[in-house]
Amino acid sequence: MTSDITTFSTSFQPWTARYAKLVAVFLAYGATVHIGNMAGLSGTPWLATPLLWRCMDIALLIFDVVAAVSLWKGLGWSAWFVFGGIVLLQFVPYTLLRSHFILKPEDAQTLNGLMGTEAVLLALFLILLLAKK
Repeated sequence: MTSDITTFSTSFQPWTARYAKLVAVFLAYGATVHIGNMAGLSGTPWLATPLLWRCMDIALLIFDVVAAVSLWKGLGWSAWFVFGGIVLLQFVPYTLLRSHFILKPEDAQTLNGLMGTEAVLLALFLILLLAKK
């Protein structure tokens, strides 16, 4: 038994489902970045990074995988999961705990770019979600 809110295709415009798949691709890329960090491919051995960074890599890897798969499948709850996850796992820590994520001056620019990109992605997603059939 399914309800109208279980998939994007039944509740939202077709382009919203397509955009959700695009966001899923970005999230899958994010998951590979976190795996790369854990493998030491970022230029710094993972165990040499601050504990907070390692905890965030693990949390964001799990979030990115769950969010990407659920968005790709078009599950209705996945959009709100993505919004909540990005706000709680990225905007809040990167704003309130900003000094813990900036070890070099260029780290601030990287964080600003990441949060700006995610703000644009979420804003577009919100516009599409509000444009129901």
